[in-house]
Amino acid sequence: MDGLRRAPQQARSRARVRRLLEAADAVLAADGYDALTIRRIAAEAGVPVGTIYQFFPDKQAIVDALARRYLEEFAAVVEDVTDRASRERWDDPVQILLDAFIGLYRSRPGYLTIWTGDHLSPELRRADEENNAAIADGVRSVLISQLGLSDSADLARSCQIAVQVCDALLRYAFRDGTADEAVLTELVRLQRLYLADLVTRYLH
Repeated sequence: MDGLRRAPQQARSRARVRRLLEAADAVLAADGYDALTIRRIAAEAGVPVGTIYQFFPDKQAIVDALARRYLEEFAAVVEDVTDRASRERWDDPVQILLDAFIGLYRSRPGYLTIWTGDHLSPELRRADEENNAAIADGVRSVLISQLGLSDSADLARSCQIAVQVCDALLRYAFRDGTADEAVLTELVRLQRLYLADLVTRYLH
């Protein structure tokens, strides 16, 4: 995990790092980035301050490690939905796809605090862009397997647009830390309408 002072080798050490990241996520979700200090994380995790410095040199390293964990979780969701789409038949691909990503936003409220501020390194900004590109590739794969759409550069671009719109509206829906259900409902409606248009353009 990038940003670590030393990589945890033992199960106990790996569990301790996970605990520290969970504590950082909780602080971000509750009180925002400015409240995220080494002392606050230590208090939230119930460990001495020195324990944190065993693994992380500073607060930014914790933020970077947490950001990378979020990205890994998004990648795992993409892998899961593409695998399921190849084995199952879905009546409503839009709802299933959005439910998967909305679930991450609900379970990781600290995510938006990091991504909507100026708290990421340029490297992690690029990693976020690559993450959205990977999500778009996953969406394209789902639409091809579920609906029989013809693969093309145009379909790839349309999926990238759908993901960018979804990303913006999810951030808006969770702008206060909790879900604005009305916005999420509108997001589903918007994406269903867009998908209907894609079907008319890209169906075999």
